[in-house]
Amino acid sequence: AGGIPGFVGAITDVTERVAAGERLQQIEAQFRTTFEQSPMGIAYADRAGRVLRCNPAYARMLGYSANELQGMPLTELNDPADAAHDAAELERLWQGATDSYSLEKRYRRKDQSALWVRASTGLIRDANGVPEYSVCFDRDISHRKDIEAALAESRKVLEAIISDVPVAILACNLSGQMLVHNRAAAELFAIPTADATILTGPGAYAFGVDVLLPDGVTPLPREARPLSRALRGETVTNMEMLVRGNGGPDRTTVSSARQIFGQHGETLGAVVVSQDITERRDAELELERVHKQLLDASRLTGMAEVATNVLHNVGNVLNSVNVCVSRIDEQLRQPKAAGLGKVAALLQEHAADLASFVATDERARRLPAYLAQLAQRLDADQRVALEELTGLQSHIAHIKETVMMQQSYAKLCGVTETVAVESLVDDCLRMNTGALARHGVVVRREIAAVAPITVDKHKVLQIMVNLVRNAKYACDESGRPDRQVIVRVEDVGPTVRLSVIDNGVGIAAEDMHRLFSHGFTTRKSGHGFGLHSAALAARELGGTLTAHSDGRGQGATFVLELPKEAQHA
Repeated sequence: AGGIPGFVGAITDVTERVAAGERLQQIEAQFRTTFEQSPMGIAYADRAGRVLRCNPAYARMLGYSANELQGMPLTELNDPADAAHDAAELERLWQGATDSYSLEKRYRRKDQSALWVRASTGLIRDANGVPEYSVCFDRDISHRKDIEAALAESRKVLEAIISDVPVAILACNLSGQMLVHNRAAAELFAIPTADATILTGPGAYAFGVDVLLPDGVTPLPREARPLSRALRGETVTNMEMLVRGNGGPDRTTVSSARQIFGQHGETLGAVVVSQDITERRDAELELERVHKQLLDASRLTGMAEVATNVLHNVGNVLNSVNVCVSRIDEQLRQPKAAGLGKVAALLQEHAADLASFVATDERARRLPAYLAQLAQRLDADQRVALEELTGLQSHIAHIKETVMMQQSYAKLCGVTETVAVESLVDDCLRMNTGALARHGVVVRREIAAVAPITVDKHKVLQIMVNLVRNAKYACDESGRPDRQVIVRVEDVGPTVRLSVIDNGVGIAAEDMHRLFSHGFTTRKSGHGFGLHSAALAARELGGTLTAHSDGRGQGATFVLELPKEAQHA
């Protein structure tokens, strides 16, 4: 007792606890930083679904401030279309049916615009595992949804186009299984279909029709068809086939096919596009038939015109023949031989005293002068007769030449030969000589030196006769006193240019574009296929037929250009 008073103390090492507290503060600071700076929207909500707290990203996404969102029910934020689904999933979460859920939903922003998010929601529990509140992590997927919507719209439009396009489209995979075909393919190839949209999904590459070669007899085996060939790496272009069956008439198709590749270049399969060209082929055949009829009709019309001119020319020559015959007849009918008979009778009467008769009779003294005069008359008559006979022979030869030329050009077209261009022009003008003369049309020839050309001369003559005839009518209808047609031949390199130029009625500007159309004519008596057929004939010869006019009353120029060498189809 009496000792020095003191105290008792205990020292506890709390270094680790302090360090743990500091680490916890650091973690909480990091969490707050993450919560505040996270680009993903984070929101906490109570059991009633009211927002307890949210980060700035969540508030920005919805267009509210954090204070405005605090206490706001999620039901007011969710789009009505998605609210029920989200509420049901949240209820299951609180009831323990699931630990978390994730879904895509829409919010309604403050401005009432829609916001698509990918929402992942879970529960925050206390130390005893009792749920205290829910936490939702929302990622903005509006951009992706916009892209998906655009893609869906594009796909919808593409499917509608492919479905309704009037050509058959089929695609298959590498195994030959059909993956896609449209309505036109189903109808053309009799493929079973349940609807009118694009049909997808593996199926047998089988048609309900027979596929033949264009001859309509030879079957086309599967391995030779466009889709099979494309699978082997070939590119098929405009392959013609005949489709038979499906309860209708035969159909002619043309198909093109090729392989299809993925974005990395891998082969995915093949696609074929087939077009039904039956109507077009029938129209082409009909057009060919009508074209032939037009050419025949044009040729016959041209030959009829030529024949008229030939008959007119022959008629003119026959008039000259009649004149020659009449003059010879007139010479023969004059009584020159009768006077000579009287002289012979007088001399025979005085045959017994001929010497005395000649010496004493006045009639006998006049006989020498009479005989000399008669000889002169007979000699003159002979010369006239010989001249008329020579003219008659010339006229008959002219008739023969004209008829032979007509017979030559009445032959069928189609044979090429090398001819002088000048002779073609001469024959054309000779055939039109009578008509040109009747209409008072003067022809001027401007023929340059041109080498002979190899051509179907009958077609060329058909064109030229038509052009000269039209020029004659144009001049006649103009009423001009100085009616003129120029036929010009020029050498222009690889071609020969034949021009028919008139100073007739001309061509209106509004008529120029349809001048060579079938059925178009400006003449009341015209048939409307002469120039059309001439243009077609020029094309068949490998040349061109063009026209130019400065307008009504300004005349017209038609130009036929022909290659110097024959064109082979």
